[in-house]
Amino acid sequence: MSSSTASASTLSKWDDGALKFGIVMGAAAAVWTVVRAVQNIIRIAPNRDVPVTAAFADSTASMPIGPGGAEVEVIPTQVVLSVSDMPGITLWSLILAEVVYALAVVTVIALVCLVIRNVTTGRAFAPQTVGYIGTATIVVGVGWILTWLFRTMGANGGAATLAGGSPVNTAFEIQPVVIFAIASMGVLAVAFQIGGKLQRENEGLV
Repeated sequence: MSSSTASASTLSKWDDGALKFGIVMGAAAAVWTVVRAVQNIIRIAPNRDVPVTAAFADSTASMPIGPGGAEVEVIPTQVVLSVSDMPGITLWSLILAEVVYALAVVTVIALVCLVIRNVTTGRAFAPQTVGYIGTATIVVGVGWILTWLFRTMGANGGAATLAGGSPVNTAFEIQPVVIFAIASMGVLAVAFQIGGKLQRENEGLV
């Protein structure tokens, strides 16, 4: 029996089915991501009443949430601005943010599905699998940076449009979950590399 066949046979029918179901769910998530991106671009493109999410550090606002609807001072972490007639660079920044995000998500899902395929066919520790994981890690990092950059440009431009063209800088936001995801995928890639090395060494002893 070959090592590939032996590795594949260690998966139970339940495990094999669960992994293949993961591919189906990944495909559904990819389709949903693309549909949402298209819907958002359709709302942005006319440049009329475009919802722009922005954050303003240490800024206060009043909301009628007190007793009897009394105004209470709050510090909103995010606000959604309705902006029209934005400059071209702002409009394209918002559109590119949607495009880059969708491309990154679909690419990562495709790579994860390829990893699952290799696991179910007994090639879990093949160099190709490690390459898929490493590429997915890079895509997550680059996709997050570019998406953040374009969204920040869009938020600043949208806020500046409402301010009559005056420069406005929105707050810098870091998403810890994304950093954790990148670090976790990097560790996973290293783990698969070590597993592949051990597998090759064991095969050499047979």
